[in-house]
Amino acid sequence: MRVYSKFASVYDRIGSDQFSAKMFRYTQRLLNRLDYRPRSVLDLACGTGTAALMWADNNVVTYGIDGSEQMLSVARKKARDNGLNISFSRQQLTSFTMAKKVDLATCYFDSLNYLLTLSDLTACFKSARRALYDGGYFIFDVNTPEAMKVLWGSQVYADETENVAWIWKNCYFPKLKRAEIKATFFVRQGSSWERFEENHAERGYGITEIKKVLKISGFKAVKIYECLTFAKPDRKTIRLAVVAQKK
Repeated sequence: MRVYSKFASVYDRIGSDQFSAKMFRYTQRLLNRLDYRPRSVLDLACGTGTAALMWADNNVVTYGIDGSEQMLSVARKKARDNGLNISFSRQQLTSFTMAKKVDLATCYFDSLNYLLTLSDLTACFKSARRALYDGGYFIFDVNTPEAMKVLWGSQVYADETENVAWIWKNCYFPKLKRAEIKATFFVRQGSSWERFEENHAERGYGITEIKKVLKISGFKAVKIYECLTFAKPDRKTIRLAVVAQKK
């Protein structure tokens, strides 16, 4: 099963969209430090649209792209229900295009970690650069190899709500800086339960790799923080927040 297909129907219900909401608020703080007020934003891997809706609700012209039509279907319904005009399109991170340039591009919640090679990450960054006005910013978070080892590792996570239960089994491959997860979901359907599975894979990226790819792609790294803070990252940091500017 493709990732984020059936998962899309329960993504918000189990709170998976809330990190993007946190990143939206954190991005506002980052932009305040830069004294930068974007009039338009492109949310890459927008998922169910939570962050995109928050941008649009703040009178910013908003675009969202995602590779999952099921996730986009949820995002479009949320935008309609909230009376917000957002342009969503199904495109891949490595090859997306925009008819109009934007002031800011964002990418939240591990999305870049789904790009498993440096060449794919470079292709994404180059696409982001093409989508931005000169001097525009690209703000994103990314899991480090330390996160792959510590948070994913060989851990098993499980939780439940009233109508959804899930089990995540993880494996870590240190030589590849890569982790894989088998996600099993149980969703209540009346008096019975539907079971489905999805397999996800992520690669961790460190500061040196991120800076190298940004430079190759035509960005300069303005700041790299321990995510959701303004602290300097170290070798134990599990998630980076990156503020990059188009040269």
